[in-house]
Amino acid sequence: MRGVIAGEVLAMAWASLRGHKLRSALTVLGIVIGITMVVGMTSLIRGFDQSITGQIQSLGSDTLFMIKWGGRLVTSMEKIRELNQRPDITDKDADFIAELAETVHRVSVMYGSGFPPAIATLRFRGNRTNQTQIMGVSPRFIEAGDMELDSGRFISPIDLRQRSDVVVLGHATSEALFKQLDPIHRRVRVSGREYRVVGTIKARAASSIAGDQADNFAIVPATNFRKLFGPRPRGTMIVMRAKEQYTVEQMKNEVEGIMRARHGLRADQDPDFDLLTQESLLKLWNDLTTYFFLTLVALSSVALMVGGIGVMAIMLVSVTERTHEIGIRKALGARRADVLLQFLAEAIALAAVGGLLGAAIGAAVGYGAHLATGFPVSLPWWSFAIAVGTSSLIGVISGIYPANRAARLDPVEALRYE
Repeated sequence: MRGVIAGEVLAMAWASLRGHKLRSALTVLGIVIGITMVVGMTSLIRGFDQSITGQIQSLGSDTLFMIKWGGRLVTSMEKIRELNQRPDITDKDADFIAELAETVHRVSVMYGSGFPPAIATLRFRGNRTNQTQIMGVSPRFIEAGDMELDSGRFISPIDLRQRSDVVVLGHATSEALFKQLDPIHRRVRVSGREYRVVGTIKARAASSIAGDQADNFAIVPATNFRKLFGPRPRGTMIVMRAKEQYTVEQMKNEVEGIMRARHGLRADQDPDFDLLTQESLLKLWNDLTTYFFLTLVALSSVALMVGGIGVMAIMLVSVTERTHEIGIRKALGARRADVLLQFLAEAIALAAVGGLLGAAIGAAVGYGAHLATGFPVSLPWWSFAIAVGTSSLIGVISGIYPANRAARLDPVEALRYE
């Protein structure tokens, strides 16, 4: 019997919402906007996060990176200006380290590793890649970067000297462009410029989170990189791998000493360069994505709060409009709990519908951005569950006061209300 009554109450709540379609739609607009922001931005941030995380993990735990500055969160323009005054990382630094460092097995320069990284879309006939990281490297990078050829060859010293339009493709990039075809000696377009494929790289071991993003890259000669991205390559990095008998920390300490001597730094002066390990890069990226998520939560919370206030205001108006109806229901035997449930169900239904619409629009925004730009996206099931759960909770919180007010109305006074 109780189940039948509860079903009737919910049916009445739904009929009430359908009877005021425009008002209901305007009421949930704030919730729709807030949930759209959560789902849409989460899909883009997670997609980018998986792409970068996969690329970092694929570089190996025995690898050391030297950059002009990085590996920290900088919150002031003054500090950024100070860090930008540091000397640029150059090919000569790599040669200096290769000559003097006992712990270093291989050294290579890499361009295109800045934030954001250098990216482009590659095309072959009707096929195209997502936004793919483009790296400009020297011939030794294949060993320093812990890579293995799948077919063809790597960048050669001749390619470097002649600034040749040749490219080596990561496994995922090659699969996206050529499917079952042999890619060697075929020509692809990189940012509108034609390149000849000379080699492909085997799929690299990475976490299951990263998927194919760890292998979504293309490699060109370091000298040719300037043709694509200008005469002053951004994100210059030196990549080093430790010899088997040494740890990455031992290599880091030795390289720091060599570079401090090269730059003429005293013992009490801070280094004017940064050395990063895989662990420190992952920590930095995790800190950044956490900051992005917290900012997203703060922004979306404002829209959700406005939406919750809208639900509460409309429910209070609804209680006032239906005072006489409430009096009739109570006179016919409706209990306080029945009235409370009806108005609470209306508030929850309003907010839940807003959550479902926001989740659908947010997913469409993320997927649309992926189709339009190739930007990686991720749409985990839990983001939809959180969207609907959060909106329903807002419905409960915003509906408690109006529902309780309706339930406490005196039936005699309610029947007299005009």
